[in-house]
Amino acid sequence: MNNETSTKAVQRSSQSSILKCLVLLVFVVSAANIIIGHRSNLIDYMDQQYQQQSIPLYKDAPTVERTAEDTNDVHSITLQQQQNDINGDTIIHDGAFITDILTDKQPFPTPQNNPHHHHHRLKFLPGTLHLTSAQSLQHCHVNTTTYAKHVPDVDTLLVSVSHKHKLIYRNVPKSSSSSARHAMQDFLEGVDKRMKSRDMNENVHGKNYTLVSFIRDPLQRFYSSYDEAFFRMGPWMGNGKIVEDKPKVKKWYYDNKYRVEKYPYLYVGFDTIEEFRTYYCPAEILNHGHFLQCNEVPSIDNGNLAHRFEQFVRDYSGLRIADANTIHTPPGDPFDVHLNLQTTSLVFGITGDPLPISVLYNATEAERGWQELASQRGVEIPDGEMTHGRKITRRINIDLVSDETKRKICRLLSLDYCCLNIELPEVCRGMNGGVDSVYCAMKTREVEDGSEDNENEEIRYIEKLVIEPWDEL
Repeated sequence: MNNETSTKAVQRSSQSSILKCLVLLVFVVSAANIIIGHRSNLIDYMDQQYQQQSIPLYKDAPTVERTAEDTNDVHSITLQQQQNDINGDTIIHDGAFITDILTDKQPFPTPQNNPHHHHHRLKFLPGTLHLTSAQSLQHCHVNTTTYAKHVPDVDTLLVSVSHKHKLIYRNVPKSSSSSARHAMQDFLEGVDKRMKSRDMNENVHGKNYTLVSFIRDPLQRFYSSYDEAFFRMGPWMGNGKIVEDKPKVKKWYYDNKYRVEKYPYLYVGFDTIEEFRTYYCPAEILNHGHFLQCNEVPSIDNGNLAHRFEQFVRDYSGLRIADANTIHTPPGDPFDVHLNLQTTSLVFGITGDPLPISVLYNATEAERGWQELASQRGVEIPDGEMTHGRKITRRINIDLVSDETKRKICRLLSLDYCCLNIELPEVCRGMNGGVDSVYCAMKTREVEDGSEDNENEEIRYIEKLVIEPWDEL
């Protein structure tokens, strides 16, 4: 009896050991399959993202040539990570991946089991898309409430048109506009006119017109814009030799003088243009009365003008947000038209949708751009003819502007950096998700379906991918 009991105990022990071994074996095999499968998916995804060898250099974008291997220092991610990133805050996506989604090579990775996926956004850095500035702009939508004071509240836009050469030019202030006016009027038989959005779309899409404009690096443009705005808004525009025979300029100054009241420190210490010049123009030039030469030599600003500029940037929002000190200035009223964003000149003011831009040229190479456009139409623009733009040196010493101020400016201009796919200056690139960084967002947006196959004329909505700044100021 004892032998029989002992035998059964041994059998049960043996069976239990075998069962444990089987369970352990199943666990090991399952774990191995998961690891191998994950690695395979990752390899397939990475191969798909980086199999391209080079990205062509687009002539119109003020960005640099990029390859899929050196796009930037942001990291790629797996599809599973994308699904887990519900809010989109934790991952900075690679520009090549965002480009593939925008160009329908990849689906938009909506979060799983999330009925509100249209709120999901993907974060990326400006200037990393493998698109030209004109192509990137077509995916941009400007919030006409946020940027109400920057977009024209009309359905017509002022353009220069050459019907002979099927060319339309849209002006962006402080982006080679003087050279453009010269090229269109004197070489390409262009005339200024106001054009409705319907007519512009018909000309470009239906009649094969080319719609062009010129853009600049936003930070550099802001310096120039402020410099001109400071001069235009100075007290010498209300009284003095400059306006004694310009009643319209004088009236404009008094109509817009309220914009200065929020920044009372800007003009402390000088009421006349003569006093202002002593802050930036060398004495030897002033003593000989060669005032125009003041705009051709480096500024002697010792930090006085730069300090005013920095204080202005700290106080300036330029959008719809008003602070507690805003009394006379309407919320978001730009200090001057030259401080309007570039992107807002390239959208329809009523809807915020992009103009059907064909090409965006870099304003720093305006002559080359206009010579190319003219040559394509059998017109020659000789070298040196595009010097009509005013080459004025800056009155403020930019070298004395702090990095903190530069980063604030980049945040103010995030719409331009994102929508025009312009690479950030190094000082504005955040490390490890710094709060001072500028980031862009891609998301889906519901828009009315304007297709002609809607027989019942019902209002239908479709989802469209759009680009916007990650943080709207």
